[in-house]
Amino acid sequence: MPFLEIFFWAVPIISLTSYCILMLFLSLSKKDKFIRLFMLVLAALILWTAASLFMGLQLYPGVLFWDRVMVMGMIAVPFLLYYFISVFTNSLNLFQMVFWGILTVTAIILNLLGYVVIDASVITTTVTYNGRQYTSIEYYYVLGKMATPIYVFTSILITSMILKARKNVSEGKTTYGRVGPIIAGISVLFIGVLLNIFSAVGKYPVDILACFINAVLIMYAIYKHRMLELRLMVTKGIVYSVFAILLTCVYVYAVFFVERKLGNSYQNITPYFVTLSALLVAVVFQPLYRFTCSLVDKMFYKAEYSKRQALKNFSLSISNKLDLQDMASELIEAVQLAIHAREILLMLKHEEKSHYYVFSTSSQIFKPDFVISFDNPIAKWLICNNTSLSREELYFHPSFKSMWDKERKVISDLDIEVIIPIKSRNDLIGMLMLTRKNNSTAYTLDDLDLLTYLGVSSAVAFDNARLFSRAQSEALTDSLTKLYNHRYFRKALSEQVKKVGSAELSLLLLDLDLFKLYNDLYGHLEGDKALEMVAAIMMRIVGQKGTVCRYGGEEFAILLPYYDSKRAFDMAETIRIEIQRTFFNTTDVTQRFLTASIGVCTYPHAAANAEELLKRVDLAMYTAKRNGKNQTVIYTPNYASAGNLFGDDNDSASNKHAFSATIYALTAAIDAKDHYTFGHSQRVADYATVLAGALGLDKSHLEIVREAALLHDVGKIGIPENILTKRGRLTNEEYDIVKKHVEMSITIIKHLPSMNHVIPAVIGHHERWDGEGYPRGLRGENIPLLARCLAITDAFDAMTSNRPYKASLSVISALNEIDSNAGTQFDPAIAHLFIKLVREGAIEIDQNLKMKNVL
Repeated sequence: MPFLEIFFWAVPIISLTSYCILMLFLSLSKKDKFIRLFMLVLAALILWTAASLFMGLQLYPGVLFWDRVMVMGMIAVPFLLYYFISVFTNSLNLFQMVFWGILTVTAIILNLLGYVVIDASVITTTVTYNGRQYTSIEYYYVLGKMATPIYVFTSILITSMILKARKNVSEGKTTYGRVGPIIAGISVLFIGVLLNIFSAVGKYPVDILACFINAVLIMYAIYKHRMLELRLMVTKGIVYSVFAILLTCVYVYAVFFVERKLGNSYQNITPYFVTLSALLVAVVFQPLYRFTCSLVDKMFYKAEYSKRQALKNFSLSISNKLDLQDMASELIEAVQLAIHAREILLMLKHEEKSHYYVFSTSSQIFKPDFVISFDNPIAKWLICNNTSLSREELYFHPSFKSMWDKERKVISDLDIEVIIPIKSRNDLIGMLMLTRKNNSTAYTLDDLDLLTYLGVSSAVAFDNARLFSRAQSEALTDSLTKLYNHRYFRKALSEQVKKVGSAELSLLLLDLDLFKLYNDLYGHLEGDKALEMVAAIMMRIVGQKGTVCRYGGEEFAILLPYYDSKRAFDMAETIRIEIQRTFFNTTDVTQRFLTASIGVCTYPHAAANAEELLKRVDLAMYTAKRNGKNQTVIYTPNYASAGNLFGDDNDSASNKHAFSATIYALTAAIDAKDHYTFGHSQRVADYATVLAGALGLDKSHLEIVREAALLHDVGKIGIPENILTKRGRLTNEEYDIVKKHVEMSITIIKHLPSMNHVIPAVIGHHERWDGEGYPRGLRGENIPLLARCLAITDAFDAMTSNRPYKASLSVISALNEIDSNAGTQFDPAIAHLFIKLVREGAIEIDQNLKMKNVL
């Protein structure tokens, strides 16, 4: 049979058969939008090819009819291909689709009306080849006046497809490897359609061959680069079909070969031979066929079997684990066995930092350092959807237009192909990110179904493990500072001593100076914030070099394995200076202060075991506090022989006497500077002590209020004398300077050893009951009790004393002023008690003041 005759029949038959088989496979497969669109293309190709075959067979109603049907398919295929490629490359433009669609429908109508093909027929001729006669068939057709414009339109549409694909590659919207086969297939289609203009070539089914090549290349692009599950089905179908064709060919060849050898003399036994041959084929080749099918099943179901096995093993193992790291390793291993991804990373939710972080990866090398915040479009999309997120959706879905280019680049650089949500009770607790497979193929729908199932099935287990891990962490972690707690410290101390052996282990014990006072002045909320700030400072400086723990209250412990005393001292000083710098730089109504005293001891040189190390570092820390606070002390044997750390009773009496002398010296200094208020601090101290006693306060509080009264105006040392002694009314600027004497008093007092207990009373003696006072604007009972006592006694003595800008009031007038301001400036209960004490004589008024009042 001549080649042209074989070409004429074989091309449409093979193409039509292939299209129909492929359509069957696609119909039986799981469908996504790409499969559905490609099925439309296949339908048009089947129409085109079938019409060409029916033309050759000259079926009813005639060649011209089938020719026009073939042209209709030829016009529809480019438009459907254009639609498919637009979706496949994420470059769909509605206006363009409507434009090309209208032109395509118009071209089909013109074709059906007879303006494209006027006449068509099939010409048969007899040719002799190798001594035998064969019938040759050729198409004959006459093109109408609209044929050329429609061919030009089709060529422009095909060219637009090629340019669109190349543009998407150049703009980085897709890769050439993904659309390269499609561009090649469309180019072939363009050539095949163009050749139909020339009747000398068009009389053969060249366009059908071009369509077949185009379909094969597009199918390859889908098979290689899209997420379809056709591989198993197509591969098995091809293997079965090839085997069936080979079996049929062997059978037919055997029958014709024997028939030819027997000749005409044995014509009567030919039917019996054919029947016998069929039986022999069934007996011999049927077991071979079953064996081949079994081999194919084993070969191509191996991947499915490994997936099921991995899933089974993961389900069994994950139910027995509560450790997050073990569960993460199990999940990643299961995914690798089932999917064969190049790299896998698991991201988990971090509640405190409001982001998802990389918790575990498939290899030591692949450990990217990046996070996804809760408000990232990826997290929002996964929360709202229960399906996977593909690379294409990430780049081209409108939901991700708001992503920063930097974030998009990180995902691109990591070559992330698909993201799987791990959700429990609608809470996105994590996400699984996978790069491409080892064989560079895309993920099938079956792959994505398996990954989604793994994400769902592991979510509850991960959530439980996360809660268990949090409970474990909370049992060993301080809830406020997020540092390890005292319980963990004692355990870690013993373990570290054993671990270092004969090497060095330094222990730092840090205590915040005057922290109780800090709480009293600024409240426990501010105190908690201060503890958090100190913890952050230590964690930042220590980092991975040691272990930071909250030892208790305002005390912190730091374990520094393999650190000698010098290095430990340097780190302690760095921490101490940073704490001092941080708190002395804060801006507030009052100058906030917080310092640290640190003790350092090193095992094994200064301590033989863990208990001794802790005892001696504690001794060093208290030595730092005793010697003036805000310093670092390294333990030496001298401290062990120093006896009573705080001194004996004689030392205490001596210190108390020294403090009293200091107080009276400062009082005298301010009285000397402001001679108009000479004796003011002593009188206020006398009045306030009696008033506090009447309130039922104990002896220690009476001592505090007395000392606070003596020191309450010590800050006036820093006020210019011309303002203190000014005879006229103070300006607003001058009054603001005078008000600063409270802060100056605190600055002086906090440097007096063991006198910090008076600060709350001193700092609050100008606060008002209605909240209009200074420096902090405290209101009502938020003002310390002793400060409320000082406010009344200070005001009374000020009113009954001569001032440069105002004459003194009588005692009765002063008491009336206090009474009228009770509930606004003064605590009403204490004010009325003070008035009662003065009138009853419990509070003795200085005789000099009485004489001044009389005069």
